[in-house]
Amino acid sequence: MLALILGLPTLAIANPVPDFPFVIVTEEMKMKVKPDFVKVRFGVVSFDEDSEAAMVALTKTTAGVIALLKESRVALRQLESTQIDKVTKRARKDGAYNLNILGYEVAQGFTLTLHDLNAYPDFMNRLARLDGVHNIDALFGTTEEEKYKASLIAELSKKARSNADALAAAQSRTVKSVYGITTEANFGQAYAIFSLEYDPQSYALAMESGLYGADLVMSVPEFIEVGQRITSIYELE
Repeated sequence: MLALILGLPTLAIANPVPDFPFVIVTEEMKMKVKPDFVKVRFGVVSFDEDSEAAMVALTKTTAGVIALLKESRVALRQLESTQIDKVTKRARKDGAYNLNILGYEVAQGFTLTLHDLNAYPDFMNRLARLDGVHNIDALFGTTEEEKYKASLIAELSKKARSNADALAAAQSRTVKSVYGITTEANFGQAYAIFSLEYDPQSYALAMESGLYGADLVMSVPEFIEVGQRITSIYELE
């Protein structure tokens, strides 16, 4: 305990900023790549006054999803599911509790990884029309993530050093060495910066209908954006 207490002041005054002349450079770069898979997340839900009837309805909808997978020639192993969630629905009234049971809601979540993007538009349109299916969402990605990440890091490292040299020269200094470099947003953060994001324009047509099942337009985006950022600290002469 004594050792810990004695160490607290040191920790409190610790300063992550170097005690020598330095320059910090942050660079970011994005590139457009073609997606080669999509993760479709959706839920199945049913409600009935009778608990058994609610479960039967849920099972029926799930069977419809499995039948759709077979018709679309999608392997069942590509579908992952969560456990079934059951909620008792009761009548509501201000200040009153334990009111009469209105029925039972049962729900289950699914995630489908679809590698054949040619099958995506038709599959999504048919999935959205199944009774009991809701909260459909899709996230496109690429299996070449690591390759693109390594390529961007290499380019950004060169760009960061070039800009550090320019900044130092503008102040009549020169770069001595690199003190630290990270792909985090900054040296105090602990989450990855690499991300795959939608381009909003690619989804304009898909959102025009406003509602699933009514003139639904679901298309594969032409590209997704891959982004990488690095932050470097260079010691100056």
